[in-house]
Amino acid sequence: MRKKVKVVIGANFGDEGKGLMTDYFASQDENALVVRFNGGAQAGHTVVTPEGLEHVFSHFGSGSLLGRRTYLSRFFISNPIMFRKEYEILYPKIRGNFPLIYVDRESILSTPFDMLINQAVETVRGDSRHGSCGLGISETVVRCENTAYRTTVGMLFDRLVTPSGFRGILEVIRSKYVPARLQELGLSLADLPEPYVSLLSDDGVIDAFLDDCRFFLGRVKVCSVGILRDVDYIVFEGAQGLLLDQDLVEFSPHITHTSTGVKNVLQILWDLKGYLPSVSYDLEVCYVTRAYLTRHGAGPMPNELVQAPYAGIYDPTNVPNPWQGTLRFGYLDVDFLREYIGRDVVYLTDWDCKVTLAVTCMDQVPDIIDVFAQNGKIAVSRDTFLCFLGCYLSNRVQVQGFYASWGRTRNHTIQIV
Repeated sequence: MRKKVKVVIGANFGDEGKGLMTDYFASQDENALVVRFNGGAQAGHTVVTPEGLEHVFSHFGSGSLLGRRTYLSRFFISNPIMFRKEYEILYPKIRGNFPLIYVDRESILSTPFDMLINQAVETVRGDSRHGSCGLGISETVVRCENTAYRTTVGMLFDRLVTPSGFRGILEVIRSKYVPARLQELGLSLADLPEPYVSLLSDDGVIDAFLDDCRFFLGRVKVCSVGILRDVDYIVFEGAQGLLLDQDLVEFSPHITHTSTGVKNVLQILWDLKGYLPSVSYDLEVCYVTRAYLTRHGAGPMPNELVQAPYAGIYDPTNVPNPWQGTLRFGYLDVDFLREYIGRDVVYLTDWDCKVTLAVTCMDQVPDIIDVFAQNGKIAVSRDTFLCFLGCYLSNRVQVQGFYASWGRTRNHTIQIV
């Protein structure tokens, strides 16, 4: 059995166009299934259909407007609160033809206490924030590393039906884990501003969360990776970007608590071999970048500009928000592109794989595009830009195909062999 597999990975700090490319690949097969293989609901992947329907995907796969199914893998961080919020926005757009959502039993589960700790601590840090969406992603991972406080979708599924099963777990997290975690962070409950102090002791928070959990379980199918056995076309949708990977200690603490490259994908494909030992893969890994550089939130950014580099830049999705501030801009750093894609493709050494590069927002840049390379700024013709990138990356990465997007919808995305 041979499965066609497409992998979409952000090459920079996120916001590269992963939703667009996931929607594009998912449109190639009506039976495609989208796998979320890292991160959680902090993603913000914009999809605009050729008919003008638009959605920013966070907890669902970016093939959903096409009716494509989603599998939230064991590397995805499930959040019933955010699932419900997005579902209630997304459901009317799909007009009742809502695709199936599968969730792995081992997907770890965020609680409101992870979100509240995250938000409270970032508020206390003030100008020294680490950078966050306020959804408790890293806090969830840290808590779940302690087996005494770990929560998963499988635990929720098994225990929610008992009178005190999952509520009891939440009460233990609130009474024991929260004060211990705050102490680890050098704080106490008294150090936190309102409304966090009140919310962390409010039973209504648990009541509301359990209601969201029931909503969540009523609309997903809890499963394992075996759900992929009968899927012939799989699109892996990454969140964040290579420059936010949890292993980049040189950028710590301004990174995410997840693997943003291909490692999780390969592990899922290996896991599937446990169900289908003879399976093989027609594998393509597509690294996505805008034609310029962006970053949301705190942290270093090479050659940052005080404003957008080109007058034609248009981004209605990434509006300023309390946690990430305003979208930041720079010229594309092709040294970073070569270095960090180069580090990631090392994991593909033993795989039969095609590596491609997608460049989005080509319609937003002028005839001459500025990039940073070898500690200096270089001007490159837009007509030769893809060729330039392929040649520049070639001593670390052999790019075997290109995609260029000249607009916000999949019908503006072309493949260049």
